[in-house]
Amino acid sequence: MTLTSLKSCFLLIVMLVGCCQFAEAQEVHSLGVFTGFTIPYTWDEGFNKDPRYRVKYNLKFAPIGIHYGVDRPGFGFTLDPSIFKAGQQFNVINIAGGDVGERNINLTYFHVPAGFKLHLIDMSFFKVSFVASASVAYLVAGEETISHSNSKLYFSSSVYPSLPPDYLVEYDGVIVPSLRNHKLLEKKDFNSLQFYGAIGFRSDWDVGENYRISFDLRGYYGILDTRKQDYIDRVNDNTAIYDIPGKRREMFAYLTVGFSRIVEFDIREKRKKNQKNVGSQTGPVQSKYQHLHGGQSKKKHSPPKKKN
Repeated sequence: MTLTSLKSCFLLIVMLVGCCQFAEAQEVHSLGVFTGFTIPYTWDEGFNKDPRYRVKYNLKFAPIGIHYGVDRPGFGFTLDPSIFKAGQQFNVINIAGGDVGERNINLTYFHVPAGFKLHLIDMSFFKVSFVASASVAYLVAGEETISHSNSKLYFSSSVYPSLPPDYLVEYDGVIVPSLRNHKLLEKKDFNSLQFYGAIGFRSDWDVGENYRISFDLRGYYGILDTRKQDYIDRVNDNTAIYDIPGKRREMFAYLTVGFSRIVEFDIREKRKKNQKNVGSQTGPVQSKYQHLHGGQSKKKHSPPKKKN
């Protein structure tokens, strides 16, 4: 190894040590609130092959959330509990391809996502980060409804025995009566817990020394089928006449705008203060045999001085 290469290695080690020390030295904590909206997407194998439904995209208001974050040079962490809404809308289509109604899935969750941020742009007043998070969600409210006018719809022949008396079967479809917000599923038909994984991007803009405005966009994927097994069994048994068997997953894009108070800490100064406090609270070391001497330490007696 040449002298030049040794110098290069030494400089690289010094730079890495310096970066590590700097990363430990600076830490920014943020606490605030945010609001936003979701763009839900319901992936359902049954809907995908059912000619009665056509996808309809919509926005759903996500009223409020609380943000807590920690940023260090290069990376950070977030905790963002919030209330949001998921579940898509679908147009109901008759046998001629016309729009005759809507099917609405409305799910309201409270969830607590914990995330890791990798800073792609890391400036003192501005950051852009890649975010990955995982969350547990609890179902607050849920229902699935259908509305349609008097029309002729497609139904699988396997559900004909389960059709109500006023549903008239003809050779090219089934004549159905008008329905308005007819409940197909209630809250009790949905699972109470859901697990989500998410990835996305976040930008943080510091406004002065104490405040921050943030924009966060993540795509969430639900791990579990939102419906309980009892309802899935009804679909598989052909007694849920408006459904075709298949798996379902809830996904959504979540865009939020937040406002936070920020506080910057110097970790090295904090450690020095802690060390000083520990040192000042440490008293003289007492003998472990002190209790044998009436609670006082044993004193050594010097020999008497000789008189001249």
